[in-house]
Amino acid sequence: MTVRLEGTIKRWVGLSSDVKPALGLQADGSTITSADLPAGSSFMESDTGRIYRWDGASWTVSLPVDEQLYVLEAILSELKEFRQMVELAVSD
Repeated sequence: MTVRLEGTIKRWVGLSSDVKPALGLQADGSTITSADLPAGSSFMESDTGRIYRWDGASWTVSLPVDEQLYVLEAILSELKEFRQMVELAVSD
C-alpha cells in the first residue's frame, strides 16, 4: 500500500482572551474554510496552558490545567511508592 497524506492539522497559540479561529467570516475580514481549520487542529492558550482541539465543529479543551496537575501528582505519588518498594527489596 502506498502511504498518502490524509490531511494536516494546524496549531495556533494565543491568549485566553483571544478569539479562537472559527469557520466563516472573521472580524479582520478574512474567511476561514474547513481546509484552513481541519479537525484535530489545536489552540494553546499561552497564559493558561490549556490546549483546545477542533473537532470539525467546535473547540473543546483536552483536560483543564488543574486536572492535568492532579493526574501528574497522582503519577508522581505512585512512582515514589514504587521507588520505596524497590529500595526495600534491594536492601533485603
